[in-house]
Amino acid sequence: MAMKQFKFPSDWTVSAEAWLVSLRAAGRAESTISTRRRKLRSFAAWVGKPPARVTVEDCEMWLGRDGLAAETRKGIRATLAGYFQWAAGRGIISEDPTTSLPHIKQPRPHPHPCPDKVILAALGRATPDEVIMLRLGAECGLRRCEIARVHSDDVMDDLIGKSLIVRGKGDVQRIVPIADDLAREIASRDGWLLPGRWQGHVEVSYVSNHLTRLLGGPWTAHSLRHRYATTTYEATHDIYLVSRLLGHASVKTTMAYVAMPDSRLRAALGAVTLAG
Repeated sequence: MAMKQFKFPSDWTVSAEAWLVSLRAAGRAESTISTRRRKLRSFAAWVGKPPARVTVEDCEMWLGRDGLAAETRKGIRATLAGYFQWAAGRGIISEDPTTSLPHIKQPRPHPHPCPDKVILAALGRATPDEVIMLRLGAECGLRRCEIARVHSDDVMDDLIGKSLIVRGKGDVQRIVPIADDLAREIASRDGWLLPGRWQGHVEVSYVSNHLTRLLGGPWTAHSLRHRYATTTYEATHDIYLVSRLLGHASVKTTMAYVAMPDSRLRAALGAVTLAG
């Protein structure tokens, strides 16, 4: 009985599974395919009709539910549009109901870099593995999923020192500089930095839970990435470089990670303060 909730309705199964195969053939990451599967399966179960009878109003009602974050709505829209566009192109349906779906307005998030004093306090009570997790987030800008997948073979020599090959979203790789002592520690692990209990590497939730507990309050693994972006930009004043190091496809995304450096804010305060 428990497995039924993981299956598509019978009149969706063939086309939905074929669409997911097409995503795999296009080289999409398994994590992306899994997310698309989950979102499409939820919609199919809710709408209660075969794909050919789905209307734009159905899609809008599903997108317009209360309590959904903008990022969640964006992911749902991408899933529905991807599936129905594919189905229309294959002749499975006569018309794509998502062509007139509204685009999701994204709120402009504010940068939220974790303060160094919070990180230093966390380092003081961290285990050796947690120290590395903290440093990979704060000093290298890695995402939680990227920290979980670090392998000893990912350390490499560059022209000046050491770098780390990072396995990012969609299995896109990038290279970031890394401190020599951290590189030596990772290379000495002879396998996954954070091995799983049975095989492979740990789950993303393992990294997230450890870092959230260590940092406390509003600070998370993602705030370490904001810290990396902000300090790197303050040191280089090169937003394109920061974007490349973070693995972003767009500089626009990077701008949401970079807080105005404190030194510039203080300089501005000094300029406007009235002299006594």
